[in-house]
Amino acid sequence: MIATPPIVEFVVTGDEVMRGTIADTNTAWTAARLYPLGLSLRRTVVVGDRGEDIRRALLEASVRADFCIVSGGLGPTSDDLTVECAAQAAGVGLRLDEAWLQRMRERWAARRREPMPKNNERQAYLPEGAEMLGNPDGSAPAFSLRIDRCTFFFLPGVPREYQRILNEMIVPRLARATGNAALRTRVLQCYGVTESRLDEMVAPIRAAHPEVRFGFRTKFPENHLSLAALAPDEETAARALATVEARCREALAGFVYGADGVTFAQAVGEQVAARRETLCCAESCTGGLATQLLTEVPGSSRWTQGAFVVYSNELKQSALGVPAELIRQHGAVSEPVARAMAEGARRASGATWSPAITGIAGPDGGTPEKPVGTVWLALAGPGGTRTKHSHFRGDRGQVRTLAAYGALQLVREALGAPPLPRHFWEVGQGASPGKA
Repeated sequence: MIATPPIVEFVVTGDEVMRGTIADTNTAWTAARLYPLGLSLRRTVVVGDRGEDIRRALLEASVRADFCIVSGGLGPTSDDLTVECAAQAAGVGLRLDEAWLQRMRERWAARRREPMPKNNERQAYLPEGAEMLGNPDGSAPAFSLRIDRCTFFFLPGVPREYQRILNEMIVPRLARATGNAALRTRVLQCYGVTESRLDEMVAPIRAAHPEVRFGFRTKFPENHLSLAALAPDEETAARALATVEARCREALAGFVYGADGVTFAQAVGEQVAARRETLCCAESCTGGLATQLLTEVPGSSRWTQGAFVVYSNELKQSALGVPAELIRQHGAVSEPVARAMAEGARRASGATWSPAITGIAGPDGGTPEKPVGTVWLALAGPGGTRTKHSHFRGDRGQVRTLAAYGALQLVREALGAPPLPRHFWEVGQGASPGKA
């Protein structure tokens, strides 16, 4: 056990990253995984595919850090230099891992008819003294190697492979280095509350439970609360997380719509499906966005009956039966038209619930009476039709997103969720100055 938090550094290799051809997503992803452990990246270095630069980066980290994660450069081509540079930095030669070579050949034979190219054999060589970690999803094996004071973890740069290896093989080792062996996490996904208000609401719980780390993340138009319990054993970690999660859910009440990756639309859809009911949206300014959110989840046919995207006034009339006189008298963006759209969609589809959206997303089209961001929402259901007037701030994309979420929120409230604060409907989630 290290008395103080270990120093962790990160080295990213690759000309593609240096040129901006591909984005380095592994650094941010890694930092998010280290935070619950009580660790943070002290330094990140990005180098191109030059042996001298890679060796220098490894040697510099070896005298500063306790752990260093290295991403990339483990492929079969001539510009994949990380293995050779690691051996040179450690002052050792290379050894052939016969078991990995055999695995590569078998994997290749199972997927292709031609023989494995000779240059792929490079991926079976590791520095002398390195520990083979492997790769469940690819041919570039991860490995660890001690250089000076630092334990290095060399991982393939492909995000899908990198992330699985880090989660399954590296994070447990780093957790043990902090004196703990078990990590339990939960992400509570919230809608209708700003990040600052979310922090304020859970502050007393955070102060009372230092054994659990709290983190906050804005994912417009949502805000997420991450909880991480790190403990010497699984039982202690699970108990600490369960206690804090229950208290946070109680404090946040209806703002929490789901956890650990469920989408807002999916949470609403699952509620509808559990009641053996269905949805059909009528959308104007959102152009089908609400329906897209509802249907991007596998199995969404259980709750989605269909949709009407009625951008023009003529289609509102012909597809949904919106009276032309309503549009002439009140305008397309109005309570009567939103109500007629919702009721027309429900009547035509036979769905249990029909949310409707009509508004001015901008950047043009606003008037002093109906500025950009004006949105009328309606929900037709078994108990009648309810409407909601909103004025959402932001650019065109943000207004459309907030309108789609707002329509789904009406469904959520009709199914029993507590109503959102009144000010939400004027500015929308993420409405704190600078946060949207």
